[in-house]
Amino acid sequence: MQFEHPLWLLVLLLVTFSLFLYWKQMRFVTEEWVLISLRSLQFICLIFALAGLQIVTPVTELSTVFVVDRSDSQKNQSDEMKNYIQDALEESKVEDEFGIVTFGAGANVERNLRHYEEEKVEFLAESDGTATNLASGLSVAGSLLDSTRRSRVVLLTDGNETTHDGVARAEELARQGITVDVKAFQPDSQEDAAITSFSVPNNVYTGETASLELNVESNKEMKASVRIYGGNEQIIEKEVQLEAGVNRFTFNDEVSESGFKEYKAEVYAITDAIPENNEAYGISNIKGTPRILVVEGEKGEGDNAVAALDSTDLFVKQITPELLPTSLTGLAEYQSILFANVSGSQVSEDQMTMIESAVRDFGTGFIMTGGKNSFGLGGYFKTPLENILPVDMDVKGKKEIPSLGLVIVLDRSGSMTGYKLDIAKEAAARSVELLRERDTFGFIAFDDQPWEIIETKPIKDKKNVIETVTSVTAGGGTEIFSSLSLAYQRLSPLELKRKHIILLTDGQANNQPDYEGMMQASENSDITLSTVAIGSDADQILLEDLAGYGEGRFYNVSDASTIPSILARETALTTRTYIEDNPFFPVVTGSEVQPYVEDGVPRMNAYIATTPKGRASVLLQSEKEDPVLAKWQYGLGKTIAWTSDLSGEWSGGWPSWKQWSPFWNNIVTSTLPQFEGDTFELTSTKQGEQATVSISAYEEGGGDVTGKIIDSAGNEVPSQFRITAPGEYELTFKGETGVYFAQVEQRENGEVSDAYQSGFVIPYNEEYRPVELDQKKLEAIAEAGNGRVLTESDQVFLRNIPVGNERQSIWKILLLLTLFLFIADIALRRFGLVKVNWKSKVARSDHAQTNVNTQKFERLKSASKTSSTKRPFSKVDPPKENVDKKASPPSDKTNNSDRMTRLLDAKNKRK
Repeated sequence: MQFEHPLWLLVLLLVTFSLFLYWKQMRFVTEEWVLISLRSLQFICLIFALAGLQIVTPVTELSTVFVVDRSDSQKNQSDEMKNYIQDALEESKVEDEFGIVTFGAGANVERNLRHYEEEKVEFLAESDGTATNLASGLSVAGSLLDSTRRSRVVLLTDGNETTHDGVARAEELARQGITVDVKAFQPDSQEDAAITSFSVPNNVYTGETASLELNVESNKEMKASVRIYGGNEQIIEKEVQLEAGVNRFTFNDEVSESGFKEYKAEVYAITDAIPENNEAYGISNIKGTPRILVVEGEKGEGDNAVAALDSTDLFVKQITPELLPTSLTGLAEYQSILFANVSGSQVSEDQMTMIESAVRDFGTGFIMTGGKNSFGLGGYFKTPLENILPVDMDVKGKKEIPSLGLVIVLDRSGSMTGYKLDIAKEAAARSVELLRERDTFGFIAFDDQPWEIIETKPIKDKKNVIETVTSVTAGGGTEIFSSLSLAYQRLSPLELKRKHIILLTDGQANNQPDYEGMMQASENSDITLSTVAIGSDADQILLEDLAGYGEGRFYNVSDASTIPSILARETALTTRTYIEDNPFFPVVTGSEVQPYVEDGVPRMNAYIATTPKGRASVLLQSEKEDPVLAKWQYGLGKTIAWTSDLSGEWSGGWPSWKQWSPFWNNIVTSTLPQFEGDTFELTSTKQGEQATVSISAYEEGGGDVTGKIIDSAGNEVPSQFRITAPGEYELTFKGETGVYFAQVEQRENGEVSDAYQSGFVIPYNEEYRPVELDQKKLEAIAEAGNGRVLTESDQVFLRNIPVGNERQSIWKILLLLTLFLFIADIALRRFGLVKVNWKSKVARSDHAQTNVNTQKFERLKSASKTSSTKRPFSKVDPPKENVDKKASPPSDKTNNSDRMTRLLDAKNKRK
């Protein structure tokens, strides 16, 4: 026996003393002895229950959990580990139990504890092999075992953990009475070359040479190729001979462009076994002349702006939308970006998102200029670029739009399932939002037959129409003609000034009917048709011909994310009301423009109508109070909208204006980043999956500091920001391999007073670094777990650990017994239960005997009467009154009664 809370036993001393005092006052009668016995038992049971009395019995069977390393460094050892466990089980006893836990970055229970039934050992659970978390495997194994029994953990691993502390966890298990043994397995020994470090300078000035240092570790001699990329271009390629061990290489890169520059190093060898460790990244902040990126929708669209900036110290680069950077680091090389009449269909949704991030998080400037492919006509409605601009693309309540009918014919065949159909439905919904309540709208979806989802009629409830559009699901084949013919049939009889059909499909028609004839039959209806070919499988020739027949536009879409911009552009072009083409003289409404217009402003021919946002500053506006030049701040960056063009077709005399160059120089330079970011210093580390960015402020300011992490695609990464000390901050997040940016802001009175941006690199997981068997770590785990480093499988089930004990608590039984004894005590004191029972028994016996005696007496009486009746009498009896009562002898009745009484007494005495 043992007690969980033995201090309660001290109460027995007090109870013993109390019972002794009671004993001293006893009269030593039976009832008092019974009472003191009952009370003694009550106190003993109650105190033993409070002390947690347990019945301890020895347990001889052995419970063993095998903890198996399934990380990528051990993935080729799985069969060997299975065989080891199988051999060990053959040495187990019938009463023994075993379980299996596998682990990588996390742990899984492969088999709960139960007896071995000669089954084959298998590892079926999926493991994340990108890390080795020994502690998680040991923790799960410990949860399966009962520390009060004979328990053992056998860890199968190479000892190379990448996160947490397996030694500390083994020590915790040992304190719980669970032994931890270790079996060593060699890590994968295939040929491998790995980049162990790639160093680039944090800060470089333009014109300097950046020194790039690369370390490659190889476990065998081999030939390899080393490549270095700067931005999106390969700058170095070299064939090298790798020796076994660490190989060091140094390369130089002459930098000529300012901004963040991302470097990437690769090593490639034919016999390399682990590709995950063949890449490494670096990032440098190159300081120098500000760089301006001019993106032209058509070549030459931005020439007038570039010419205006020639006299400045700015570096200007002209590109077409196809060359627009596809990563945030590529955009971060530039301090301001100018879109010159660029259509939204030429820029992917991801690129728009990255530009938004560059403006919001890094202070990059952005300028959009007008033209027939820009603003609303460019399809920027509800895009990330509309978010950052100071104007809305839609014209709200200012213009009377002619009656319009729009029908969208959408392919819902099986090949459109998933992302393509979702993005097409979103595009159709945006088109509905651009329409007015009185406009006519129809929606036809087709597979092998047309489905009229929304009848062609005036819109009454936009919300309901949008919900109906987005509820379309994919179907079967592709049959275009009947659906397109139905759209023409619905629009032809309607009295509308503008009628337009948009056809979207990613497939080919099963036949070639007379499309041209069908359209010509509806020629008097003035219906226009634009077509969108989604993907390379679409019948592009047919769709291009259809757009030609319908006097519309053909779009060949390789990136489905541009579809919403295309449909928004088509809807805007159909209204033909966004372009204001009546010549006018802009009105100056902002003081920043005043110095340039002292001698007047040139005339302007046209602009695109937009609506200024609430916080925007309008510097120039038309006679209709539409913005011509507007600006505002978005996050850390400044953006500007110039709703006329740069070529002179719309802007009239502005490009030849003598103030054109200083005017545009001021516009561009006003968008350059205003924060230099010298207030903070950042360092980054990684442990396991968690990356930590430590932020130190050179001078502790009075404002509130916030921070966030941005990935190379411009997306904000979920992170936790906290203050660790005065002027010290920390950002933690789940970091995968690649380049990230940390953005820190300091605000005072709600305004940004300082900001800092810096790039940093998260290397590949340590799991893929070249490693050897960590014998010291294995020995440390075994020592901490009171176990051994095993060599053979037959050592697993040895009875070399202490016999376990099974403890069964009986406090509930003791409390129940106490209750019964307490009730008996009350009954005895209240009713005198023992005494009453004895007297009742005697009384019942006497009563029964009395009844017997009475019955005998009655029989004797009856017999006496009978005897008296038969006695002979004389014929003449003397009269009773003549008899002397005193002299008369005792009657027969009296004599009989006395005799019976004497007989009964004698009988009772004999008993």
